Amino acid sequence: DFGNTDAAAQVETMGKKALLTAEQAAAVDLAAVGRFLASPLARELREAERVEREYRFSLLVPAAAYCPELDGTDEVLLQGVVDLYAVKDGAVTVVDFKTDRVTEASLPEKLDYYRPQLAAYSGALERMLELPVTRRILYFFHTGQAVEVG
Repeated sequence: DFGNTDAAAQVETMGKKALLTAEQAAAVDLAAVGRFLASPLARELREAERVEREYRFSLLVPAAAYCPELDGTDEVLLQGVVDLYAVKDGAVTVVDFKTDRVTEASLPEKLDYYRPQLAAYSGALERMLELPVTRRILYFFHTGQAVEVG
């Protein structure tokens, strides 16, 4: 719940609703979750018109998009789970949460590594929602850093 910045209370509630086991609840990094809930990104998400979490999709896409040597008639099934997308003013923001231990030195490599995943999610969402994806964000819980990916 982005409207509730009390991470501990949210974990407790999820435990009472049997959405988390006691072991899972104990493993939650409350400081990292609290940092996210207080972040500018979370504030932005609270203002969105629509927010979807763990959005599962399956979509046929041209195989040439992933294997240029294939001809234009072949298709592949693209399946995925988008951590979060938000819609505001007719535009979509895709957010992918990461638990990697990223540093300033390793950040460029991580962005390169995750860029294709965000591109695939964005293309799928644009087709399904018929709205443009204007922002792609990686949120690193370890550092509390939200990074826009071009």
